[in-house]
Amino acid sequence: MAIPWKRVLLFIGTTVALYLLAVWAMCHVRFQGRPLIYRTGDYYNWPGGESWASFHAFDPDARGQVVIIGSSHAYRGYDPFVFTARGHAAYNLGSSAQTPLNTFYLIKEFLDSTNCRLLVLDIYEGVMLNDGLESTSDLTQNQPSDAAALGMAWSMRDLRALNMMALRMLSDRSEPFYSNPSYAGLGFCRHPDSVGTEAPAPKVDQRPFIARQPQFFAECIRLCRERGIPVVVASHYARRNRRGIAHTKLTQLVDSTLQGTGIPYLDFTEMPGIDDRNWFADHNHLNAAGARIFTEQLVDTLESLGYLPRLRGTPASAP
Repeated sequence: MAIPWKRVLLFIGTTVALYLLAVWAMCHVRFQGRPLIYRTGDYYNWPGGESWASFHAFDPDARGQVVIIGSSHAYRGYDPFVFTARGHAAYNLGSSAQTPLNTFYLIKEFLDSTNCRLLVLDIYEGVMLNDGLESTSDLTQNQPSDAAALGMAWSMRDLRALNMMALRMLSDRSEPFYSNPSYAGLGFCRHPDSVGTEAPAPKVDQRPFIARQPQFFAECIRLCRERGIPVVVASHYARRNRRGIAHTKLTQLVDSTLQGTGIPYLDFTEMPGIDDRNWFADHNHLNAAGARIFTEQLVDTLESLGYLPRLRGTPASAP
């Protein structure tokens, strides 16, 4: 029996046209001041906040800057103003729940050896347990590259990502819907409050890492080496509940991925003297004081290892 290809193609074309028409209508019909589409799924992300501000201010034509990249640990925990005060231009391209899948496409579209003298890639176990949907929803709306958005959405292998791309292409994203008052510039969010309480005891997370995240982490390393981008992998201070056995699985993965590359893993997770109460804004993120103290120590380390020059008039911070 011959396949009626004309009817099949007509059906597919009609379905796609009706789908796009429906998305376009929901993007332009407003309810209580916002497009109706945002009420059809809780995974849609409004354009705006720190991701919008950060990615729209980033200049890919800038030369020789340190770029920090990763999840909210990156944009809340690595203070680029500390780098600049020490004489090293820096920018933070961290974003909420950013996984290695998302990081790979950001590196691919925005960074090379001319605009990135050093990439500091933050890592912690949470990004390996995350499927990437939250970050893909955020970044399909808030960063300017269509190619990066499409790469993330396609790699998700999730129909919701198709809806995110349709929203991106059919909605007006010329202005953000909202801003984050904690955004301080250079991609960094500064949170002054302290959690003020003891962390619970460490727990063992038995969930396996989502397979594609270690794979994309390795791809991030490969891409940086291919493009001649110097890279270090780093983890910032952690509260007591993320130390010890809770962190071991990640260190084993990072060490095995970096083996033979010469790329260091600068793991500050269990550094002596971490103030569990006063250096953290919540159970997971550094506050402004913790970020400043950590970043000073990170810059000291990068200078001592030769990744950054120790500039005249900018002595190392006190230990």
